[in-house]
Parts: sequence; structure tokens; C-alpha cells
Amino acid sequence: MTDDFSDRSVAEHQRVFDKIWSQNPDRQNWASSSWWFFLLFPEGEAGYGPRQLMFSIAACVGDQCRVNGLSAQGMDLDRPVSAGVDRFNATTVGWAGDDDQIHDHIVRQPAEAVLSQEDQRLEAWAEDEDGTRRGSEMTALSDRPIGLEAEVLGEDVEAEFEAWSALDSKMTAPHHSLDIDTPLGGVEVVALRQMDFEGRFDLPDGEETLSGSCYFQRVCFDMPLFPWKWIWAIFPDGTSFSTMVPFVGPQLFRRGYKFFSSNRLERLTIPLRQSGFWHWGSGGHVEFDRVTIEPLVDTGAHPDFDVRVENDDGDYVSFVARTYGHARNWLERERLGGQVASHWSYNEFMFRMAGLAGRVDGRNLDEASLGPGFGTLEYSTGLGL
Repeated sequence: MTDDFSDRSVAEHQRVFDKIWSQNPDRQNWASSSWWFFLLFPEGEAGYGPRQLMFSIAACVGDQCRVNGLSAQGMDLDRPVSAGVDRFNATTVGWAGDDDQIHDHIVRQPAEAVLSQEDQRLEAWAEDEDGTRRGSEMTALSDRPIGLEAEVLGEDVEAEFEAWSALDSKMTAPHHSLDIDTPLGGVEVVALRQMDFEGRFDLPDGEETLSGSCYFQRVCFDMPLFPWKWIWAIFPDGTSFSTMVPFVGPQLFRRGYKFFSSNRLERLTIPLRQSGFWHWGSGGHVEFDRVTIEPLVDTGAHPDFDVRVENDDGDYVSFVARTYGHARNWLERERLGGQVASHWSYNEFMFRMAGLAGRVDGRNLDEASLGPGFGTLEYSTGLGL
């Protein structure tokens, strides 16, 4: 088991948190894209789930970009950025659902975004001809050491919520999880992985106050988007599990939402990097360097996934991610004057763990002792050139 958290100064926490308010315009290139997202797990009778919500502000460089089929102007590499204020074109998207129904595209709004480092605020609002405002914004909370407040307005959603965390663990403090910068491009990721949230949500099923667990991430990609599989799952006591597997394979050429006709073909991939971790709700962090997330394409309208992680210390976790909902975002960029367009599909599968088994820190894992585990599994395909 690794140390739960190494001592860091408040200044170091603030340095990482401040990265949320920049997309590194000096590092951007023709392939760049950026997004900021909240993944919310409202607390229910048995823990977190099956309800889930996601809101995201997404942007990409290009003359014309289509997000979820909606045409929007892309970011201009030559845009002026002065005094820490960055103005660029972006699109707010979101979905909400549970094991009964998924409300996809509850907000889908392009706008000119304003990102201010000094104000620690990102706004992406647009007004209809009748003055109706739609879009979203997020800003730093002033009354907590680390926190964010957000507002989202769409055709089928009105949401205002706060998300906050502590600085006493690696899981709750701002985490600079990835920083690659090369002459050919790079990736930078900042995450707040286990926050608490509370707010008011007016969704298609009605208005209510929700609270629970929140995952936030700011991602800057300065290279073509490639496929990956990513899992975030949580148990009633706050224990969490996550994995990440970027890969290449024939899925690079996939357009739209479809799968190969057999498990063997769908699993024909080469992992580029494998990582994962288990974090006990009471503290303690175990990492894994061998990961498999294998689709099961013959299980219904959407695939289930066979998941296993392990390390050299004998720790392992295995389960089947039983899918009960699906939301899809996709990004297309016109190239060569509109003669061709790239396509990258970002699939979100909501799942419940089935057949959980494993051993971590000498403790056996099963649903009887941990309670139900719910999560989101991202399975992206295509190539976002």
C-alpha cells in the first residue's frame, strides 16, 4: 500500500488548483482540444448510484467543429490572450440518468467562452433572440480551501451546485495527474477526484436538491484524440476504484455508435499504458499496473465489460460492469476545406458492479462487505485528428 498522502504546502495545492483556469494557449496546436467536466453521483438509499449526472464544457481548435452533431466555430490558434483572459468558442453538454431512464443531451449549447485566471472563472453563455440564456459557468468557491460552484442552463436542465474537498489526502486534494509536453504535442490533466457536492437540479423528472460525490477534471489535449477506456466507481463508504487504458486498434477508424460482431474482434486492441488504483474510504491507496477492460458485445443493447486489475504484490480486483445506461458525445472536425472530417466518439456507460471479487491489502473484496458499487465507464473510439 502506498502512502495515503505526502505532505504538501498550501501553496502547492493552490498551484495545481490554479491550473484549472488556463488551457495553456502557448502549448496549443492544430490538434488541440480542452474540456472541463463534473461527474456527479447523488447519494441514494444504498449509497451512490444508480443516479449519475455529467456536465462538460468542451472546445477544440479548427475552423468548424461539430459537437454532438451541432455545428460550432472552433478555437482560433491566433486569438489574443491578454491579462490572463482567454476568449474562445466552446460547447456545453450534459446528461443525467438512472437505471430507469437516461436523459441524453439535456444541454447542448455553443457559445463564446471567457476563461479568467485572475477571477478563477469560466463562462460559456449564449442568448436566444428572445433573451433566453443558455450555457454554463464555473468559478472557484471563496469560502472553502478548495471548491467550485457551477451553474448550467439548457433546454432540459437548470442546475446550480457547489463541489468542495479537503486537503488531507491524495484523493481529495487537487491532483496534477498527467503532464506531457513535447515539440509534437502533449497532454495535461488536473483532477479533483473525490469531492462532496450539493445543489438544486431541475431535470426532466422534476426539481430537487441533490448531494453526494463529485469527480472533476480539466483536460488539455495538444495531440489528436485517440481511444481509451476509463472507469470511475464508488462504494457506499466512499471507497473508490479507477482504471485507465489508452489503446490503438481497428476502433481508430470507427464512426458512429456500433461494435464488431464478435468479442474477439472488439477486443483486438494494443494497450498503450495501463494504470489503476483502489482507495479505501477510510484511507489507504493501492495501485495496479496491469489492467484489462474487455467488452462483452452480446449482452444486450449496450455492451457489458469484463474488468480485472492486478499488481506484483498479489493485489487484484475483478468484476463485470453491468451496463444500465449509455450517453454519447462525439466530436467531428472538418479538414481540407470541408472535404473530409475526423470523428471521435466519447461513450459513457453507467454500470453496476456484478461478481465483485479480489484481494487488496490482505482484505477480501465482495459486495456483501462493501455494498453495491456503481460507476461510469468511458469507451472512446475514432481518431480526433
